[in-house]
Amino acid sequence: MKSVGIKPLNLRDVVVSGGFWENYLELIRTKVVTYQWEVLNDRVLDAPQSGCIKNFEIAAGRRDGEFYGMVFQDSDLYKWLECVAFCLATRPDATLEAIADEAIELIGAARGADGYINTYYTIKAPEEKWGNLQQGHELYCAGHLMEAAVAYFKATGKRAFLEIAISFADCIDMVFGLEEGKLRGYPGHQEVEIGLYKLYKVTGERRYLDLATYFIKQRGTLPHYFDEEQGRPGYVEIFRGLTRADRVYNQSHLPALAQKTAAGHAVRAVYMYAAMADLAAETGDLELAAACDLLYENIVQKQMYVTGAVGSSAWGEAFTTDFDLPSNLYGETCASVGLMMFCRRMNVLRGEARFVDVMELALYNTVLAAMSLSGTEFFYVNPLEVEPKKHPFHPGYRHAKTKRQKWFSCACCPANLARTIAGIGLYAYAACENGLYVNLYCEGEAKDEGRKVAVKTSYPFGDFAKICVSGGVFKLYLRNPGSAPVCGLKINGQAADFVEDKGYIVLERDWRGDEVEIRFDLKPRFVYSAGEVQNNAGKAAVARGPVVFCVEEVDNGPLLGSLVLGDEDDVKFAAVPEGLLEGTVALRVSGWRMRHGDGGLYRGFKPTLEACEFIMIPYFEWANRGENEMRVFLNQKL
Repeated sequence: MKSVGIKPLNLRDVVVSGGFWENYLELIRTKVVTYQWEVLNDRVLDAPQSGCIKNFEIAAGRRDGEFYGMVFQDSDLYKWLECVAFCLATRPDATLEAIADEAIELIGAARGADGYINTYYTIKAPEEKWGNLQQGHELYCAGHLMEAAVAYFKATGKRAFLEIAISFADCIDMVFGLEEGKLRGYPGHQEVEIGLYKLYKVTGERRYLDLATYFIKQRGTLPHYFDEEQGRPGYVEIFRGLTRADRVYNQSHLPALAQKTAAGHAVRAVYMYAAMADLAAETGDLELAAACDLLYENIVQKQMYVTGAVGSSAWGEAFTTDFDLPSNLYGETCASVGLMMFCRRMNVLRGEARFVDVMELALYNTVLAAMSLSGTEFFYVNPLEVEPKKHPFHPGYRHAKTKRQKWFSCACCPANLARTIAGIGLYAYAACENGLYVNLYCEGEAKDEGRKVAVKTSYPFGDFAKICVSGGVFKLYLRNPGSAPVCGLKINGQAADFVEDKGYIVLERDWRGDEVEIRFDLKPRFVYSAGEVQNNAGKAAVARGPVVFCVEEVDNGPLLGSLVLGDEDDVKFAAVPEGLLEGTVALRVSGWRMRHGDGGLYRGFKPTLEACEFIMIPYFEWANRGENEMRVFLNQKL
């Protein structure tokens, strides 16, 4: 397979300023990064203890104490550092860089003589290193370290963190592989494959690419490594019950090339699929690419929520089976981040805009919903409906919080979504040998090898984008969003026809500061589920462009399940309620409210319909005005 030759831009060549995304990037830079650093240092009152920095200080011999937290606690710092790197790549900040440098020096001080870094094993269980790959998360943490180190090197040019990552990768390479004397294992939680690939791209060291490939292709082969691991003398269980868990949980039930449906722990799955797509694009592996195609189609066509959330079960944080999509879903934030990662890589692999459509869906809904508008509270899971009065009493509801939390004892999500937002430029643009791609419509500028675009846009709430293009002869690829199709295009003020290929509007000319203006169709629309999703029968969701809308009790009163939609033409713009993001669009829907009357728990007469209007707001902004009911799918009068 010949690669289509698409590559993300260097983040230093992207400037996002103004418009929708400037608000979020400024929030990350000025508040989120600082807040999360304080949490990692246990300086935020009423937030769950992190212990992350203390663990590194203990491992470095700088303080006494016991390891605290999850076995993967180190990864919280690594994701925070990657977020910092993305911030520094787009806007230098000497104070923030100095804090990051000190954290990197601390990581180096906690490193073993062989390059190994993991505070859990250094402090608590040094004799158990590499002894519980299924549960121990050593390779997961290593992958996040590598990702952060590469990002920091690209942002600052400093090599200290990169050298730490290289020494750790060399340590791992000495331990794992098919050669005599090496362990033939693989991670219980995939991530190191992504880190190794990024390390290979920045260093050119082929061993790292080969090691990433080994971890993917060794997974699920026989004899089964985790079975052998658990049978060894001295094996220590970390998470009770996982020794008996089905192999599907960590996608080791089959070799990667034989897996055709998304299964098991959703974050593990999409991280693995992202790595598979990386390797397929880099090596031209046709079988690996075909496996990625099948897994992607299964997710998007049969196991993804209307908001881009994935993983419907709280038990195992997992994919379940086709069309099992209850509204009281799990939908872990990290899983939607991982889906974005997978989609971006599928776009690189196949060159098709449809992958960006799904990436955008997850971004503007689940990922953004996971952080409060203040930047200091977070959701771990992202349901499509909540009833706060019932959640404390029902075990099936308790996973879904009705208000965002200051932090979590298992805090993988907050730093993950922060690094994703800070790195939005990596998702927004791409390049190939003869062209420049605009994938997400973000206000700002991007350049690659003399080619340049400057974008002014009101998207996703407004319907226009103006793109000033310069740099000579090349092809400009503008994504034609599936959820907001381009309905008009002008070049230098003149209406122009265009050719579309693989979901992109392709414009080729000698660009000398020409202005391309496009209009998007942002008419509100109803979205219906397949008949197999029986809990959504007779219901619809409302979307406008990539943004899914919901109703909240604060605007519409209680018992939101009694609201009934009319027709799409009954959806109009509404005054934006206070407490929401500046520039938000709210919708006013003409419909009905079912009135059930009195008569006991069950009765022999049907509800009546009372005409009413109700307000809908973007799903990602729910729960910013207090704890209240919320619902995405509503009944529709047929």
